[in-house]
Amino acid sequence: MSWPAAPERVDARRGDEPPSRKLAAGAKWAWRLHLAGAWIAVAVLGFAIGPIRDLGGGIVLWAVLLLLFAVAVFVPELRYRRWRWDVRPDVIDIQHGTFTVRRTLVPLERVQHVDTKRDVLEQLLDLSTVVVHTAAGSHTIPYLSDYDAIQLRDRIASLARDA
Repeated sequence: MSWPAAPERVDARRGDEPPSRKLAAGAKWAWRLHLAGAWIAVAVLGFAIGPIRDLGGGIVLWAVLLLLFAVAVFVPELRYRRWRWDVRPDVIDIQHGTFTVRRTLVPLERVQHVDTKRDVLEQLLDLSTVVVHTAAGSHTIPYLSDYDAIQLRDRIASLARDA
């Protein structure tokens, strides 16, 4: 990951320029697998309870599985298109959302520490998540390549130290 030269002091706190960096392409697969697991669990539980079987045999179960398929295909794609992030000399800019887009600006002078984490799914897909901790809570930039996550973590730590 190469970092472009700092722009001529654009005030990132005002949000003049939207973030431009994307997550790794594997993010779509991670979200699909999370959604598929949740929907399959709901469908199996609903079928096992009984009322779904009484409402028309397997028709409702097939409808739920069709809904699972549609959500697992389209929602991760939409989420991936809207997820953006960037690190500027004075702020971390995070934009994300599926149907409602949220933009968060984290001042670097507020950063207490930054780390990376990898859950089992991320390990399978060779992805990592960067977690930025402030006194007010934490902010994540998920599903980056391992190399990009390490570079990002080190860059944020360096900029926060200098802030």
